[in-house]
Amino acid sequence: MAKQKWQRIHGPSSIFSIAPAGAAGWLIGSEQGVWRLDESGAESCFIVSESLRPAAITAVAASPNFPDQPYLIVGAADGLARSTDRGETWFTPAMPQRSHVSQIALSPHFAEDGIGFAATLTDGVLVTTNHGQSWHAWNFGLLDLEVLTLAVSDRFAEDETVIAGAGTGVFRSTNGGRAWRELAIDENAAPLSGVCFSQGVLVAGSENAGLFYSDDFGDTWQKRSAFRSGQISALGTSPDGSVLVVATPTVVAVSKDAGAHWTRTEGKTPTGIVSITALSDGSVLAGTQEEGLWKYEA
Repeated sequence: MAKQKWQRIHGPSSIFSIAPAGAAGWLIGSEQGVWRLDESGAESCFIVSESLRPAAITAVAASPNFPDQPYLIVGAADGLARSTDRGETWFTPAMPQRSHVSQIALSPHFAEDGIGFAATLTDGVLVTTNHGQSWHAWNFGLLDLEVLTLAVSDRFAEDETVIAGAGTGVFRSTNGGRAWRELAIDENAAPLSGVCFSQGVLVAGSENAGLFYSDDFGDTWQKRSAFRSGQISALGTSPDGSVLVVATPTVVAVSKDAGAHWTRTEGKTPTGIVSITALSDGSVLAGTQEEGLWKYEA
């Protein structure tokens, strides 16, 4: 019998966030705390910290230099937590209030510049410039403080560009989050289920209106032949941005040319996908609501 393409990974049942952790594999934010999946192709996740196990972790991020720089940052409904020893111990950083964190995005040069961003559902975007020790709300021009998703430019060191998808629109900062400007996009696009950069192209996934693409950091937007309408459940990329992956309620597809062409995964698609990421070879990790973590082998 042929091996099934989609395989469930043993571990927690609700997966809210998936983040790369270098040679250590992948971090998993779940209803039972923070877990790790070994990149070697293990069939089970492992708990990172028993102390966080009672918490529902809605966002996870590791230093791009992890595990050499062993920094982890996680978010939950009551704020952020930070570890500097691979998750053995955790600290609550200084922050304006205990905000509900929906996503964490770090500068590609986080190891050197210490810059990171946290999207919150009530308090806009929180920013750290000291590797997560403290966070501040930088929301000038951000007209909607319900921020659902974030993307940091892969050329952040040069352009300082950050994109925020809010409940009512899309916003851009070109000065590292100090100030924001709303972008003109189809009125049906918001709210967004995801936003990311792939091979220099900005891609936005709408909860109602398909995918949107921009080659100029959001000044103009276009549709392409696939995923022109309908619900986008989740959107993600490989760690280097070379592979783009999208999930709808019924389809998962992968693109290696920033959305110009797509290849659908084979077999029955996992249901209830809420988080997704790709590997450089086109394999996929998908997190679901109540159906666990799934891996698709390219």
